[in-house]
Amino acid sequence: MKSFIGTFVNKIDAKGRISVPAPFRNVLQQKGLTGVTCYPSITGTCIEGCGIDRIEAMVDMLPDEPIPGLQEDSIAHLIFASARDLPFDTGGRIVLPLEFINEAKLHQYAAFVGKGRTFQIWEPQELKRIQKELLTLAIDQRKKLEQAKGV
Repeated sequence: MKSFIGTFVNKIDAKGRISVPAPFRNVLQQKGLTGVTCYPSITGTCIEGCGIDRIEAMVDMLPDEPIPGLQEDSIAHLIFASARDLPFDTGGRIVLPLEFINEAKLHQYAAFVGKGRTFQIWEPQELKRIQKELLTLAIDQRKKLEQAKGV
């Protein structure tokens, strides 16, 4: 498997350790990686996760010299400044930094959500709320498309 797919809810222990779902570990290990890179999301109350290869690809897309006012520079600063490499322990767990736990409002459990090339880590109840909003939005968009096509 080369993509992060599926949703998995795992327990966070008192030390901030959480097991990365085996399918997600497999994606990373197939790339020769021994951990994940995570950073607080700039689009929601969650943690973004990927392999360091994804971060390196983001770096490669940036111009060599900063361009004043360029939005990509602001986004890159937010991501790279807060990103952390989190190695797997022998049990496939990572230790979530306390600032990530607080940022995503995580408590006892966290939901890993596959997004293809990346994944997100959500507080499970917040994920349910967001998914409900996304479903409503998708239904509305489908209706608009059907109306535009005269279906």
